[in-house]
Amino acid sequence: MNLRPVCLSLVLGAVAFLGCSGPTYLHGKALEQNEYRGYGEYLPERDREVLAQAAAVKDAASVIFLQETLPEGIEMTSYMLQVKDGYSHQLLGKLAFSRGRVDSKQDLIAHVRKVAQAAGGDAAVGLFLLTPANDYSQAQAVEAVILKLDPRVRVKLRPDEATVKGSSAAPGIEQL
Repeated sequence: MNLRPVCLSLVLGAVAFLGCSGPTYLHGKALEQNEYRGYGEYLPERDREVLAQAAAVKDAASVIFLQETLPEGIEMTSYMLQVKDGYSHQLLGKLAFSRGRVDSKQDLIAHVRKVAQAAGGDAAVGLFLLTPANDYSQAQAVEAVILKLDPRVRVKLRPDEATVKGSSAAPGIEQL
């Protein structure tokens, strides 16, 4: 599923947040931020703990980063993400991250993956903000929704994680 409406609202929100106006917003600068907000009950201590744990994560390569696309079983209706019937995805929280400068998208993705892992997720749907027109491999900021994927969908996205002899890396999935 395409996240264009969400992207547009996030970009417009970022522009408003940055206090930019007129056509100069494309030359704006993202403010330094590292904010995680878990969905559900408001627990700021939990959210701060997730960020603290993320700083200690060494390897989060197993976390899947999807750019501006939703995995099977998640849909957007009325500008809200929801899990379709028959799927066991969990929407865990949202991350907004910027160092206040242009970074490589790979560095931004690495941070998203660490936060996702610290939050108990195994995937993130992300959107890059303030990407330089001359280099699409860089951006100033990233926003991402952190998820715990339904194991059936995860094995479709990362089939190389499934083992050959009747078991898989995803719990609840059995290969014959």
